[in-house]
Amino acid sequence: MDMSSEKISFAAAVGVAFKKYFNFRGVATRREYWFFILFFVLLSLVTGQLDQILFPELSRRATESANELFAYIETNPTVADWSMFERALADATAATPIGNLASFATFFPLLTATVRRMRDAGFGGAWLLLIWLQPFVFIVALRPSKTPK
Repeated sequence: MDMSSEKISFAAAVGVAFKKYFNFRGVATRREYWFFILFFVLLSLVTGQLDQILFPELSRRATESANELFAYIETNPTVADWSMFERALADATAATPIGNLASFATFFPLLTATVRRMRDAGFGGAWLLLIWLQPFVFIVALRPSKTPK
């Protein structure tokens, strides 16, 4: 019996995604894809909690950096201090070592499952390139205007 016509279980869907770690060929059923997304969300929640429990000092430092950045933005909304942004981003990344490892381990299975799901839905994997449009628009929007005030 073809695997795509069966009702795939949660564990089987996760297993298929990891078995096809670098496999962009074929398709992923709706059920297989969303079960893997559910796994990814649950894994993120669990690793986030573990990071909070095991590394409270790193979490506190990340929170303080973010609060300093937000306070600076509230008082100086027109002047960007990129060093504060970089420090807040670095502290936030350092505060989640277990989550970072889990994200690194699930990046390619998530990418391949998404490409295979898009193919099953009738789209090509190239549609994922539209994701890069959002950061580009955000960066362009942050640039100062050229008209003098």
